[in-house]
Amino acid sequence: MDTSEHRDLRGGEIVEFPDPPLIQRLEEAFGVVLPDSDLDTAKTVDDLYRLILIELKTQPTPSPAIPFHRLRQALQSGSSRKHAALRPSTRLASIFPIVSRTEEWKHLAALTALDLPPLRPFRWLRDAIRIATGLAAVGVFVGMVLFTRPSGLLWFPPLLVSVFAGLITYRSLFVATQPLVLEFPVRTLGELAQDLVERSPELFVERTITPLSSEQVWAQLLRIVGQAYPSDGKPATSAEG
Repeated sequence: MDTSEHRDLRGGEIVEFPDPPLIQRLEEAFGVVLPDSDLDTAKTVDDLYRLILIELKTQPTPSPAIPFHRLRQALQSGSSRKHAALRPSTRLASIFPIVSRTEEWKHLAALTALDLPPLRPFRWLRDAIRIATGLAAVGVFVGMVLFTRPSGLLWFPPLLVSVFAGLITYRSLFVATQPLVLEFPVRTLGELAQDLVERSPELFVERTITPLSSEQVWAQLLRIVGQAYPSDGKPATSAEG
């Protein structure tokens, strides 16, 4: 479709672009997530049009855009802090402060009705627990060998006891350090959406939607951009939107 005839829409250029509320409105209207790297170079309505067409043609089924939109809407509506520009590249650590991370993570799971992956111990803590587990198992094994002086099949009891001691140590340390289970299993909001799709793809296969033609995409795009940027060329305020 030739879009050159439409370049008279403020010269095709969008004021203060990329505008996070506009991008969010477009993504949710078309059911896509526009890549941040492409948005950095997009300056006109035509650029947005081409990006949306590409995403509509290439997005997988089910699309990570589905859980991403649900997560973003929940974070923007269900948090006391304002998250105006949540993108797939947004780091989870920047959204959830460590002092209230556990409670807010559970709250997000309740708001979205999604089975979010559990938080885990920090990496340094995981390494410390593994080292302590290994030392405990080795210590018990060496102690039993020195005490019993086994031979032949009598080596098996010390081995079994040392393995059992290691398991007990691991579980005990894990329970004792529960307050430090605060690390995310993924780094960004986009990775979280992708993880949710990979673990439970059947949850994100939405009802069949009639594909939009390029003309319908263009018309809807103009309508949304026109609402965001009225004829005076200035971005619409929340009252106007």
